[in-house]
Amino acid sequence: MGRPISTEFTLARKLVTGASDPSALGLTFELDGNRVFCHVDAHEAFCGRAKIVPAGRVQGVADDLAHATLAALKKRVGVTRESRLRFLKPLYAGDVFRADGTLFRDAGDVTVVQVRLNNRKEQLCVEGEVEVFCLTSDQVRRMTPDGMIPPDLKRYLP
Repeated sequence: MGRPISTEFTLARKLVTGASDPSALGLTFELDGNRVFCHVDAHEAFCGRAKIVPAGRVQGVADDLAHATLAALKKRVGVTRESRLRFLKPLYAGDVFRADGTLFRDAGDVTVVQVRLNNRKEQLCVEGEVEVFCLTSDQVRRMTPDGMIPPDLKRYLP
C-alpha cells in the first residue's frame, strides 16, 4: 500500500484560488512508488440524488489528484491549464472508486498528469490528462500581498 503524502501543497492552492481545498472534497492522497492515488466514497452527499457520479465531481477529483501528483512526484505546485477526460463507463453513486495519477509528460513549465478512475471491480471508468502550469517563486511573490513566499511553500518552487 501507499503512504499518505504531505498536504503542504494545499497552501499554494489557497494562494491561487482562495481555498486550500477548492473542490471541497476533502480527499486523502497516498503515494505508492510512481503513482499517487485516493479512494473516493460516492455517497449521497457526494452525488446528491444522482444515480451516477456527476461529471463535475469527477472533474474535481481529477484536478485535485493532478495537483497532489505534481507535488508528490515533482515537488512543484501549479495551476490547471487544461483538462481532458474520457468517460468510458459510469461511476455509480453509493460505490467506492479509486483514482490514480501518474506523471505522463513534462514539457518544462507544463506538466501533464494522467488520471485514471477505476470502479470497485477494477474496471477503468474514466481516463484523461490534466495539464498543470508549474509556478515559479517570482509568480508566487506577485500573488502574495507582502511579496513574500510562505516558508512551507518554498520547497515546491524553483
